[in-house]
Amino acid sequence: MNMSREKILGVLSWLGVLLLVAALLGPVWKDFSGSVVGPFGGIDAMLQIGLLEWSARHWAHVSHWMNLPVFFPIPGALGFMDSLLGQAWLMQPVRWLFSPTVAAQYNIAYLGSLLLAAAAMATLWLASGGSRWASGVAALALIGAPYTLAQIGHLNQLPPPFVLFSLAALTAALRRQNAGLSTRQFWWMLGVGLVLQAAWGWYGFAYAIFGVAVLKIAWLVHRFRRQTANATLFLTIFKKTILPFAVTVVAIWLLAQPQIQLGNRYEDFKRTDRDVQLGSADIQHLFNRGVYRSAPSDWIGKGAMGEERYLDRPRQVLHPGWLALVLFAVGWLRRGYLSFQRRRFGRSLLVLGLVGLILAFGESVGVPGTGHRLSLPMGWLREAVPPFKAYRAAWRFSWLMVVALSWWSAVGVEQLVLKYQTGYRRWAAPLLPVVLLFLFSLPAAIPAIQVPLDGFPGAVVANPGPVLTLPAPALEYDEDRIEALWLTRSLTTGQRVTGGASGWVPPEVRALRTRMLDCEEGRAESSTLIAEMRAAGIVRAEIALRSHDEKRITFWRDALLKAGAVREDPWPQEGYEMYLFQQVASLGLSPSQ
Repeated sequence: MNMSREKILGVLSWLGVLLLVAALLGPVWKDFSGSVVGPFGGIDAMLQIGLLEWSARHWAHVSHWMNLPVFFPIPGALGFMDSLLGQAWLMQPVRWLFSPTVAAQYNIAYLGSLLLAAAAMATLWLASGGSRWASGVAALALIGAPYTLAQIGHLNQLPPPFVLFSLAALTAALRRQNAGLSTRQFWWMLGVGLVLQAAWGWYGFAYAIFGVAVLKIAWLVHRFRRQTANATLFLTIFKKTILPFAVTVVAIWLLAQPQIQLGNRYEDFKRTDRDVQLGSADIQHLFNRGVYRSAPSDWIGKGAMGEERYLDRPRQVLHPGWLALVLFAVGWLRRGYLSFQRRRFGRSLLVLGLVGLILAFGESVGVPGTGHRLSLPMGWLREAVPPFKAYRAAWRFSWLMVVALSWWSAVGVEQLVLKYQTGYRRWAAPLLPVVLLFLFSLPAAIPAIQVPLDGFPGAVVANPGPVLTLPAPALEYDEDRIEALWLTRSLTTGQRVTGGASGWVPPEVRALRTRMLDCEEGRAESSTLIAEMRAAGIVRAEIALRSHDEKRITFWRDALLKAGAVREDPWPQEGYEMYLFQQVASLGLSPSQ
């Protein structure tokens, strides 16, 4: 059977999506059960393999689920970070069937997230009236965007699929409202999408709220301009949406309980203005393609590797992709060939993208030549809407512009097919951009890192007491992947730990880290600190043998022995040393009992 040109382009686009997703996981295919994608030092990957295992294991027991076993004795520590609950649900069937290692679980969730995001972008494209064959182009543009490559180290920051599913449900509801068709099921689908996105990640949930607001406002403005908005219309929509809205709000409120409870406990549970400024964009980032997007030096085998690739380079990536811009221009110039509804939707998406771009520049901007800063919309949101005080990396809101450009890129290819119907350009004009879109999106030098822990964390066992983890980082920004691994160590041993990494460190933990640093630098007595920790319930101490921390390791090894701790030798986990305090050692207990 002969395939039409459109179907061939569609198949090639989706093939490009699959190959690109495979390339993003390229470094781990040879060791899928023992390594994970770990760019930028791998700290986020090391943290999130434990988070994923924790949520997969405990999500059905809410009170226990919230008490992440790090930062002892702080309860409710899950609220310091995204729980990865949605990703845990995604890979739960695989967990039931095959009992994968923690590394394999992470890789499965990673793969599923990317594929789900591609499917979600295609769904949004189709819901807005796009041709079926071009849905793969929209998905390819999204997965291949510089933004996506900049987030490959964060499972929770990969393109959030349920933002797109939510916008697709809203778009379908509004289109059917215009046509006088039933919309109730789509309002429920919108609610489900928002709830699932809240479980997926809170940055994405914020994107979804902005997306729903902008598209709905744009639709209402259009109805007012056409003088078709009236009380009957509002009453009809209200009746259809009130129950889904109420259920959605309650479900999201329940999912936010870890953050709500910590916000009630800590007045300073927020990001400082300085934190937000460090995570905001500026004009130069419009030209930053990201460190893992391939470049000519990579094509000839001379690209930088390892830390050299990303050290002293900004993480903020606002580059839209040159080809995406060209295809957007083609689509925009030929927007007259689109239906009225599609033109209106495309303009609404651009408004949404502009909103995201403005938010990406953070809470304020410096006024050149002065010491003053000019307040920006994100600054107002942080003052008026408390949850926005939790967002540090403001530049990530630029993803909304990525969605808009991905949609318009597909429009551009659609229009090239429509324009060139004969001659050699019939194939060359639309096919070349699709091929280049794939080639220009390929990654380079993405590192894989071994997960240096037991592959199959066992069930939690009743070990006596929590563990003091040493040495500790002095500051939050000194946290490394070894610190992030304390969560998975806790799952392996069944013991709570004082260490850990997160998006926000509670004051009690900051104070403990400061005291440890004071001990190391001779400003305080380690024996006093250890005695206080033992009085608080600590029965063991564990030292992570970081290669660059020999001096600190020696200090704490001597301090523990001086305090009467007994070294468990040999300790079964390579790279760690465990010390038992006397009253535990006298019972004849080992860490596995």
